[in-house]
Amino acid sequence: MKILLTNDDGYSAEGIIALALALGEEHDVRVCAPAGERSGAGHSLTFNRTLRWTEIGEDDLVLAGGRGRGIPFHAVHGSPADAVKFALEHIYRDEKFDLVISGVNSVLNIGSDIIYSGTFGAAEEGSVLGVPSVAVSTVASDGGYGLAVRFVKENLPSLLAAASPYVTVNVNVPSGRAEKIKGVAVVPLGIRRYEDRYECAGGREYELFGAPLDCSGHEDDTDCKFSDLGYITVTPVRVLCTDADTLSRAAKTEWKL
Repeated sequence: MKILLTNDDGYSAEGIIALALALGEEHDVRVCAPAGERSGAGHSLTFNRTLRWTEIGEDDLVLAGGRGRGIPFHAVHGSPADAVKFALEHIYRDEKFDLVISGVNSVLNIGSDIIYSGTFGAAEEGSVLGVPSVAVSTVASDGGYGLAVRFVKENLPSLLAAASPYVTVNVNVPSGRAEKIKGVAVVPLGIRRYEDRYECAGGREYELFGAPLDCSGHEDDTDCKFSDLGYITVTPVRVLCTDADTLSRAAKTEWKL
């Protein structure tokens, strides 16, 4: 299988290198990711500015014990979605990919977080361009990336089957410690609420701080709830997200010219 890997943490991030090394043992893996950390970039693309591309030499990468030699790495000085679009439509424009995977991200991208997530936005760009795509996130501070990488590797056929053009699969692994995982839940997106605050950093400059509110007691069965309960969540997300009920009602409205 030919797989394009990307992320929003940058091409040299531990999560993407771990995933590249694991999948590269059995698959044809290529990496194209932002040159630096671009969290919160969503599905943004670079317009009206020059987009720079750098091919990363193997000697410039920290690869475990020499493993991963032969996996091409590319850095795009733009957004995560830029990296996917540039890879599919320029670097590898004459090649066909079976799958795009974005991650493994170092923090979760649960529920409505996908609106802001560069990790999800990069995967969604793959979906828009017609390649089945998956976004993968974990809590790297709680056990590292190994469990998330293993989940992707062991479930690759199932993830590929769940993805399709215009449907992106969002995967969240709430811990890197297997003993804390209760199972796998295939559930819809939820609304992720935060206890946010802006703190003055001096003058008119402010920084946003906060933490997600616990959703484990919520009535609705969403990815937010099951993630907080300790489940790996799998959520297929449509790119074309027109609300059918509202569309039907609005179509019956007498609109004024």
